[in-house]
Amino acid sequence: MKAQLATPAGVTTLKQMIAQNAASLPGNNDLDAVAQWTAWLQGKVAMIYSWPPTGRISSNYAQRDKAINFIPKSEIADKVGYAVMPGGNGEMASGYVRALSAGSKNEEAAYLFMQWVTSPPMSLVRTMLPYTLRDPYRMSTYKSDQYRALWPAAKDYLGNLCEAANGGVVDMIMPGWQDYALTIDRMCTAVWGGKDPEAALKSANDEWNAATKRLGVDSQKAAYEQFLKIPGSYADHTIDKLGLSVHVS
Repeated sequence: MKAQLATPAGVTTLKQMIAQNAASLPGNNDLDAVAQWTAWLQGKVAMIYSWPPTGRISSNYAQRDKAINFIPKSEIADKVGYAVMPGGNGEMASGYVRALSAGSKNEEAAYLFMQWVTSPPMSLVRTMLPYTLRDPYRMSTYKSDQYRALWPAAKDYLGNLCEAANGGVVDMIMPGWQDYALTIDRMCTAVWGGKDPEAALKSANDEWNAATKRLGVDSQKAAYEQFLKIPGSYADHTIDKLGLSVHVS
């Protein structure tokens, strides 16, 4: 359970990220998600990688609802294509999760509500809302004629999300992940601010080891071994690598 962030691969990764930032539009390092979307919608950048709402706002589908009035109308509608991240392993980021509390006074009702709200019909309705931040995640949604009719390229959008899921890698799922993730955030921020990548990686490495020791090496090892069983835990253990890819047309 020794951290392995401070490696040649880590240095290469950070240097690649620095190069990507330098190749982006001026002020890239100071952009938040909305500013990045605005630049994209105004045609100021040629390519963007972001989470799926980008597809909906690019077509002006989302902007029909006043809840999305914080972003401008798209000037690039019907001029947008979709593709899986270079390398094929985009992030399958953590999303909204529903959980049943052990102390619930209405366990059955709570469970049945969760079952209903995530059912295929309700999932379709909720992911089609213009203002939703919930991304399509069911095969029935990817194949839905109703969803595919929302804008001209919606079919391509849904098909690409499915392809991305086949090779997607998931965020770590284990105790202490927030601590590990915050370390990565601090490391990247320091590098964007000018810190040497090797030094930043070493600091992050030390923080990870300290967190693991505080949480308990043996218990963290057991949790990590469970995480490794999850499809997408690593690039060589994705849905695609396991031979379970699903394609829609």
